[in-house]
Amino acid sequence: MTFEQASKILSERQSFVKKDGLDRVYSALGKLGNPHERIRAVHVTGTNGKGSVCALFDSVFRAAGYKTGLFISPHLTDLTERIKIDGRQMGKRDFAALFGEVFKAGPDLSSFELLTCMAFLRFAREKTAVAVIEVGIGGRFDTTNVLPRSELSVIASVDYDHKKYLGDTIAEIAGQKAGIIKRGGICLAPVLSEAARGPVLREAAEKGAQVHLLAPVFEALGYDWARGRMRLRHKKTGEEQELALLGAAQISNATLVYEGAALLNGSGAFKISPAHIAEGFARVDWPGRFQILKRGGVNYILDGAHNPEAIRAFIATFESSPFKDRDAVFIAGFLDDKDHLSILGSLAPYAGKIIFTKPPSERAVDPCVLADEYSRISRPDAGIEAQENIEAALASGARAGTVVVLGSFYLVGSVLSILKRVGSRW
Repeated sequence: MTFEQASKILSERQSFVKKDGLDRVYSALGKLGNPHERIRAVHVTGTNGKGSVCALFDSVFRAAGYKTGLFISPHLTDLTERIKIDGRQMGKRDFAALFGEVFKAGPDLSSFELLTCMAFLRFAREKTAVAVIEVGIGGRFDTTNVLPRSELSVIASVDYDHKKYLGDTIAEIAGQKAGIIKRGGICLAPVLSEAARGPVLREAAEKGAQVHLLAPVFEALGYDWARGRMRLRHKKTGEEQELALLGAAQISNATLVYEGAALLNGSGAFKISPAHIAEGFARVDWPGRFQILKRGGVNYILDGAHNPEAIRAFIATFESSPFKDRDAVFIAGFLDDKDHLSILGSLAPYAGKIIFTKPPSERAVDPCVLADEYSRISRPDAGIEAQENIEAALASGARAGTVVVLGSFYLVGSVLSILKRVGSRW
């Protein structure tokens, strides 16, 4: 099987189906020798921040000298980003061979189920010291929850998203995410709202697990916008360190990883020093999260924010940035399961011009529909444009000094690929 054939099958099976069981995944994994039972894992869920937490854990473990596996979703520019060993993507030939093996064991699996089984098989064969696993949606019925145990279960945040699959209330969503807590395990989360805290604590009590609800241990000293970095200071120890990510929301993510690494070190599960944590924070590479690229005199800010909580975090960072008052042009696109009306309402005060476009997904909302909706809530002088073609949207926005791209990781990934290919052509 070729990489192109594997990609085609995976693309055809990208459907979100609410399941009440994981039997077909267990069946496929059984035929593959149950690789999920042979890996040590840090399992991460969350409405927002879970990808950043995964990237930070992976970077810290590697700084401490451990061989790591990393499984993430979605990818930005290349399907092989999903499964990494020591920060390196698989080659396309190896990816195709692994896919063929898993597809033979589970020909009825969905795209995400196939990729999850591929990741577990790869990590087991590579004998990773630890695998950092990002949940797809929710947790309780997510494919990744076939893991029988984890070193840590991490809930990065709880807010509204994927309501069709996870529930209409914060309590219901929290209950789904709490499903990754393992019997006798350890769960980390930020200080949760009362509605979210109850389901998490009940799940942990039923399973005899520890729960650590963590207030931020860091404060931001300042941002290096040109290098895409921020300076942190530990509130108790006073130690300072660099984080190769931007945004106020990253303080909570950094807290979860810092405290999680300290717990693992204290238990003797892994040897991770403060120096290892500092090195991991400084070296982390995680694009598409308030990522700043300069091309031909234009500052492009790329952020995959696609739900109200993520947009609020984006705005908090944008307001403190030097780009706020530069007549930024916004390029936005959304999938049909997102609360785009709420998001657009939040953006209205900041977008002098907004260009709606179509992320590369069958679930993308028609840009003309978005433009019509936005015209009813935008400020009177707002410029509104619809461009189905992403490259055309970029060309239209490139006359501004700052272009902000958000609303979907599919859109951000496409823009990254285009900018890499065309540079500053416009």
